Amino acid sequence: MLVPLLICRLEQSHFFGVAKPYEPLLAFAIGLFVVSLAAATHGNIYLAAFAAGITIASTRPDLRDEFHQFGELLAELFKLGATLVFGAMISLSYFYGIGAGGCVFAVLALVLARPAALFIALWGSRLDWRERVTAAWFGPKGFASMIYGILVLHAGIPDAEHIFHLIAIVIAISMIAHSSTDVLIAHWFSIGQQARRQ
Repeated sequence: MLVPLLICRLEQSHFFGVAKPYEPLLAFAIGLFVVSLAAATHGNIYLAAFAAGITIASTRPDLRDEFHQFGELLAELFKLGATLVFGAMISLSYFYGIGAGGCVFAVLALVLARPAALFIALWGSRLDWRERVTAAWFGPKGFASMIYGILVLHAGIPDAEHIFHLIAIVIAISMIAHSSTDVLIAHWFSIGQQARRQ
């Protein structure tokens, strides 16, 4: 937290000020610097990046606001890159490698475990049943699952490759299922909203 705080203080001086058009890049540069320091000192790069983000957001709201739009575009670009890398790591042989039990597990994780967890999480919310069903089906974005899958693969734990194969199959089935049903569920959801207004 001290490093981003120090950089933010230096940037406010006359000697180290950043030109207005480049302010969105400053938060990104600070993040890269902090992550590099954490990697060089064998620290946790994720905690380092998180701490840097909190420090910048709380001490320099102007930088946070400048970074917002650029950060969203950058995040989508990194997600696209990670999805491409993840897709390049899997193949149809994964389906044969995990067997029938693994395929059943993947389907149950998608249609039973995740929706059930989200139904419990949404218990007591003000959402109606149609909104809960939609949220339970689509759930949160699955991008983190790709990152965790890659981390598991390189963690050196027992059966890491088998676990990665299971994660990959769940994600692949999820992509196909959700991409194939998003228009239908959006249409069903909009019909419900129109009926409720009438």
